[in-house]
Amino acid sequence: MSGANATEPVLGVTVPGWTVRALFGAIALALCLTVADSGFWLAVSLALTAAAVAVPRWLTAWFLIGALAFTVLLHPQSVGEWRVYALIAGAHALHLTASWMLVVPPLARLQPAVLLPSLLRFVIVQVSVQLAAVGLLALTTSAGGGATVWPAVLTGVAVVALFLVAAPLLLRRPHRPAGQQDDPR
Repeated sequence: MSGANATEPVLGVTVPGWTVRALFGAIALALCLTVADSGFWLAVSLALTAAAVAVPRWLTAWFLIGALAFTVLLHPQSVGEWRVYALIAGAHALHLTASWMLVVPPLARLQPAVLLPSLLRFVIVQVSVQLAAVGLLALTTSAGGGATVWPAVLTGVAVVALFLVAAPLLLRRPHRPAGQQDDPR
C-alpha cells in the first residue's frame, strides 16, 4: 500500500447520494398516482414532488405530505379504505427520506448501513400506527358503515395533544455552556 492510500478510510458498500432523492421521488410518485387520484391534486402533488427533489431545503416535501393527506380526506373513511393506510406509511416514508435529502448531498457517497436504524424505527412505528388506525377507523364508523361524530372529536384531541407536546419544545431556550452570559447589546 502506498502512503496516500493508507490514510483513506475503508467505507465498504456505498451508493451515490442522489439515490436518496431517487427513493423519495419513487415513493412520492407512487403515492401521487394512488392517493391523489383527481387531475388537479395529482398535478399539484407531482409539482411538489419535483420541487422537493430539486431543492430539498425549500421543505416542499412537507407541503406534499399535507396535499396528499388532504386528498385522502376527499374520500369516505372506513376500515376497508386502503388510501388511509397507504397515506400513513407513505407520509412517514416521505418524511424520513426528505429528512435524509436535507443532509445527504447528491454527489456524496452514502453507506446504506447507516440508514438501517432509521428503517428499523420506521417499521416499529408503522406496525403500531397502522394497528391504531384500524382500531380508530373501526371505532369511528357505525355498524351501518356511516361516519359518526368521533372523527372530529378525535381530530380535535390530536391537535390539542400535538400543541401540548410541541409548544414546550419550540419555546424552550437554547442551552448555554457554563459561564457564558447573555450578550448585553
